[in-house]
Amino acid sequence: MKRVVNGIEFTTINRDFRRIFDGLYGGNQHLSTKPLAMFGCGSVTLNNHAAYTEGKSYVREELVKDQNHMFRKYLLGPTTALRFKLASLWYYASRGKRAKVKIIHSYAGSLLGLRAMMVDIKKHIDADNPVPLIVGLRLFKGYRDGLYNHWVTVTGYADHFHVLVSNNGKMEVINLKDLSEKRMFVATASITVRE
Repeated sequence: MKRVVNGIEFTTINRDFRRIFDGLYGGNQHLSTKPLAMFGCGSVTLNNHAAYTEGKSYVREELVKDQNHMFRKYLLGPTTALRFKLASLWYYASRGKRAKVKIIHSYAGSLLGLRAMMVDIKKHIDADNPVPLIVGLRLFKGYRDGLYNHWVTVTGYADHFHVLVSNNGKMEVINLKDLSEKRMFVATASITVRE
């Protein structure tokens, strides 16, 4: 599906997150408990993926309940890309499904890593599959200073390293190239689920 946001045309997943998440553009870690608000971005991102791929639809109370469950059972505390991968495999295995998680890093603005990430993002979005993305620690100020050490869900892509993401229930546009030049790393953890 095509969507124009901030004057940029994105290719996006087929269904609108707002219809799934009771008007929010994806889950929001700040809807529930203090521990989830502090350390729950990875569990919200995994729940976003699961809700989309499993065809769920929420009212706010159910969303909070599922996010809390994902946090307590699978991703309690801060989450690295490897820990996210293991939790994703465990989550889908507990539902009788096989999952494959491919992690691609780009360190401090490496174009090689960014190009590989964009190829993988394009492949998954074209297959109607949102992509988890972790943003590492901030090295320099200057681009999206508040976005670091945080998970978001990629829902679309455009030219010049632009991606459309779900960040705490809001739709945002991020330029991965500009972001990665100011962060220790950015990484995708794309999930492919098989029955």
